[in-house]
Amino acid sequence: MIRSGRAANGSVELAWELWNEEGDPLLLINGLGSPMVAYQAGFMDVVAAKGFSVARFDNRDIGQSSRCPGEHPTAASYTVADQATDAVAVMDALGWETCHVFGQSMGGMIAQQLAIDVPERLRSMTSLMSSTGKGGYGKPTAEAMTALMTRPPDDRDGWIAHRLETEKIWASTTADPAWSLQKAEELYDYGIDPDGTARQYKALAGSVRDDALAAVDLPVLVMHGSVDTLIAPDGGQHTAEVIPGARFVEIEGMGHDLHPVYWDRLATEVRSFVDQI
Repeated sequence: MIRSGRAANGSVELAWELWNEEGDPLLLINGLGSPMVAYQAGFMDVVAAKGFSVARFDNRDIGQSSRCPGEHPTAASYTVADQATDAVAVMDALGWETCHVFGQSMGGMIAQQLAIDVPERLRSMTSLMSSTGKGGYGKPTAEAMTALMTRPPDDRDGWIAHRLETEKIWASTTADPAWSLQKAEELYDYGIDPDGTARQYKALAGSVRDDALAAVDLPVLVMHGSVDTLIAPDGGQHTAEVIPGARFVEIEGMGHDLHPVYWDRLATEVRSFVDQI
């Protein structure tokens, strides 16, 4: 059963969906420019089957959530800490006093901020394909950085073609053109926003969490793909080194994507980790 709703964080509204009413509560947080459907229905089903009541939501500035422009269309009016309070608002809307949190890429950074700001609300934190923001770790290749900083076209065909080309740069070794096209179409049709993506990126600027993460006292799982060219694997390794007691798992062959071949592995790693807490 899927339940949906909207959470409110002041004037910001956040669209969310819940898969499975029973099980350990697990909140998924998305990456840069990705609406909640980036955690595809099949992935949600796999995670729910592991015994989780799993929720996904649209970060501010993407999908069906509020847009938050600053002084001009691509200026950020918020920070990573503000995005973390959005996640708390979703927890509240779901009726979750505490939950496990899983974030990929930018979502991992938001999950880290939650562990810093509201550890009492977290049972555990999983950071996937992310970094602490510290310079010198998780650096993208020059090609990946150029692709990241290139604004995609606004029209459907142009946006999809741009995504398919850039995804090749950081794809897993299991790259599948048919799946990539299907996911690109799903993302665009659900709701993307190049201006919102630019604002999300600028919100990340200057956010370095090393010192605060060194004081985190929570069960933390850090995972990273071995062939990630957008956030290099040492970004994940460094994250695990900074956080006391964190567990690091490298996923062989995985890039900066969420290909179906890795769904069960990722869900199993989280389930096993949670069961050991």
